[in-house]
Amino acid sequence: MAAEAIVTRPGADGRHPTFCRLCESFCGLVATVEGGRVTAVAPDRDNPHSIGHACVKGIRIADVTNDPDRVLRPLKRVGGPGEFAPVSWAEALDDIAARLRAIRERHGGGALAGYLGNPTAFSTNSFMGFGEFVAAIGAKKLYGAGSQDSNARLTANYMIHGAPVPLAFADLPQCDFLLILGANPMVSNGWMIFDPRWRHDLEAIAARGRVVVVDPRATETARRGEHVAINPDSDAWLLAGMLHVLFAEDRIDRAAVAAVTTGLPDLEQAVRAVPLAAVGAATGIPVDTIAALARDFAGAERAAVYGGLGLCRGRFGTFGSYLASVLNAVTGRYGAPGGVRFGRQLFGGAFAAMAGGYSDNANRVGGVPAIAGKLAAALLPADIEEEGDRIRALIVSAGNPVVSAPGGARLAAALEKLELHVSLDFYVNETNKHAHYVLPTLTFLERADWPLVGMHALMRPFLQYTEAVVPPMGEARDDYAIYAGIARRMGLDAPSLSPRKQALGRFGLLPDPLGQVDRMLRRGPVGDHFGERDGWSRARLRDRPHGVMLDDMPEDRHRWRARVAHPGGRLDLWHPLAAPELARLRAGLSRPAGTLVLIGRRDIRSINSWMHNSDKLVRSQHPTLMIHPEDAAARDIADGDEVRVSNANGAIRVPAEITDGIARGTVSYPHGWGHAGGWQRANATEGRNVNVLLGLGVEWVEWVSGMTLLDCLDVEVTRVATKEAA
Repeated sequence: MAAEAIVTRPGADGRHPTFCRLCESFCGLVATVEGGRVTAVAPDRDNPHSIGHACVKGIRIADVTNDPDRVLRPLKRVGGPGEFAPVSWAEALDDIAARLRAIRERHGGGALAGYLGNPTAFSTNSFMGFGEFVAAIGAKKLYGAGSQDSNARLTANYMIHGAPVPLAFADLPQCDFLLILGANPMVSNGWMIFDPRWRHDLEAIAARGRVVVVDPRATETARRGEHVAINPDSDAWLLAGMLHVLFAEDRIDRAAVAAVTTGLPDLEQAVRAVPLAAVGAATGIPVDTIAALARDFAGAERAAVYGGLGLCRGRFGTFGSYLASVLNAVTGRYGAPGGVRFGRQLFGGAFAAMAGGYSDNANRVGGVPAIAGKLAAALLPADIEEEGDRIRALIVSAGNPVVSAPGGARLAAALEKLELHVSLDFYVNETNKHAHYVLPTLTFLERADWPLVGMHALMRPFLQYTEAVVPPMGEARDDYAIYAGIARRMGLDAPSLSPRKQALGRFGLLPDPLGQVDRMLRRGPVGDHFGERDGWSRARLRDRPHGVMLDDMPEDRHRWRARVAHPGGRLDLWHPLAAPELARLRAGLSRPAGTLVLIGRRDIRSINSWMHNSDKLVRSQHPTLMIHPEDAAARDIADGDEVRVSNANGAIRVPAEITDGIARGTVSYPHGWGHAGGWQRANATEGRNVNVLLGLGVEWVEWVSGMTLLDCLDVEVTRVATKEAA
């Protein structure tokens, strides 16, 4: 890439270095601008962190920015669902502020709620601005997509570390034995681990050691390593069995482990009471294989367990995630090279404070916990419908829970009962077509940003700041500016949202969220301390648009105990929540005869529900129900036949794909499909919403974490039409 071709002024013709904000990897990108419009996006081969890697979704982001279906003016509901008319920003914000103020005055903060969708976490202004805004208006309830993905992992962190964040993860650059449970990083590029080099790291680990993938499906990752097939929803059994073997064969250095933990005797007593024969029966893995895996893992010099989203989405997601961390702990992996580490952080514990903690019995309608300050989305419909301190006003940031959460039809009906429903989004989707207002926000090509959620947990120390590639299209606005506009009209003085602070921030005197991060960075271990030393700041990073590796950042693995919130920095190996979870696991769950177990899967071209309007991404996607040949034969199903997947909650009709790459007794279908919003291409896709098979209520929520039970559903599969007839 020619140096003279690089530009950073928003909208200028040329090639703009930036970074992707679809997931935790933050891969470097280069966007080409011609005539003020983004015409191409490609991996940034000069980005020293992602070293030229980017997935197909990131390089198709211009399809969203330039989408003719995109919302570019504020929309006001004028009729039934999906019936909107454009209005001015002034009219929209005036009315929203007046309604919020009136609802709060009549009913208090319990009537006000927010919902954070996944993309909110990857926008500094949205993530920080939303938190400030809901606090400023006095909203008492906050829901989020975390109960569809991260709650189990965050609760497990709380149990062993004492707080949901910071995250601890496998030290991939130095690991030589990686045990992967419920993850497919060759497709997902990882989850809750900030590493754009997964493909390179997996290849390097396999070359010098072993990569063992435990999964019901022969995933793209499993096919590149050693695959151990397992029955769905039995990872916690496997981990308990491995721990049993290690204690029974005296392969744990009890003195060394006891020096940095609590609960070791209770853990040993609990797992040694789990019969290995029961573990084998539950997992479908021979006991000899389980024992050999335990011995090999404990005997490896540099080893780590990595648990992904698949580990979290069943009935025992939290306990499985917890035992994965416990296995790392008792084999001495915390702080050890190639083991488990807390990522290096650029501004101390500030992010942990922003992220929130664990609060049990927080939801009024279900009594389930709030994790990182967020309630369980499966209970949102009841919180709107049930009298008492019910939700009357809902602000949704980049979310589509009608598709992503259970009970979409009931939630859609409940949304119609709100006195105010405001959505900040790019599109009219299946959720916000029920809103009173849809307010247009910016794609990541239109906004300046930091990789905020990655700056507290870096595997390889890296830093980048990006300017916007192009100015906002139409009348789209930054989320933070929208919140500030509402707050100003309500006469509120939020931490950064007051009119005075907004004005000063424009002159660099007081920070907006981007400026707040700059100040935290400058005060941190690699910052310039406001000119007192050589270091980094936003101003200096503007001259390094591809980002910088912080190779001189001090190694801190020996200080890992300082990141543990439990007293004395000790890992809790048998938290009070663990015993009832083990009892629940051992009680077993009978499965109805003749049913199959439904699990999800990733597709490299798809991310949840919101990029299905890109023709280049979806035209080659044909979601299918993967089914084992023996299960298909028993049901007279041929490849390509239309099948009905059903349970007591609902049914979908989808094409079958017969493959021996999935365990017998298991079927798989991806999530995020089934569109009926204001996006024409998405509406025309072939996928169906698998979440119609989910139930609502506390019985469909993991009690310990508020996690929705999205996977491992018992379903019946029957043929309804042959491939030719379908």
